Amino acid sequence: MKKVWIKSLIAVTIAGILGSTYWYFIVLPENPTFSTKTQTVANSVSPTTDLAPSVLNITVYRTPTCGCCKGWVEHLKENGFQITDMVKPDSEIKTIRQKYNLPSDLTSCHTSEITGYLVEGHVPTADIKGLITQKPNIAGISVPGMPIGTPGMEMGDQKQSFDVLTFEKDGQTKVFNSYKF
Repeated sequence: MKKVWIKSLIAVTIAGILGSTYWYFIVLPENPTFSTKTQTVANSVSPTTDLAPSVLNITVYRTPTCGCCKGWVEHLKENGFQITDMVKPDSEIKTIRQKYNLPSDLTSCHTSEITGYLVEGHVPTADIKGLITQKPNIAGISVPGMPIGTPGMEMGDQKQSFDVLTFEKDGQTKVFNSYKF
């Protein structure tokens, strides 16, 4: 019995070392907040696909007339998110944006909250998962406007290049990830 326990401890230790090495040498150098690596939505696979379901609880605030918001909610569901879908008047959604000090030029058609961050617009799930895994000291991320080809804004083969931007409470923004088509 003692040998089995020791072998299990050794296996767990080795797995931990290998996992840490992977993150340090592979993921962090390619981390979108540290590099300008360009991706496409199709190749934006995140190593964080095995996050606990409780971490993927997201509240989406949208107006009742927005069809693309429903498409984005479906994109979230297909990627493992648990959705609280809140249909609200635009005035209430603006209040939520103000709470996070979202700059007006970063707004889109819907707003979401997850683990203390604001997620604005048609942000791909890989970027949301990256945000909640990395836990940067920011207020949130945004895809301003409604670029064609973003999740929920699919129009056949048409795609527009877009950036996922971070924003801080003081209004500073940076590129979190870029998608070029």
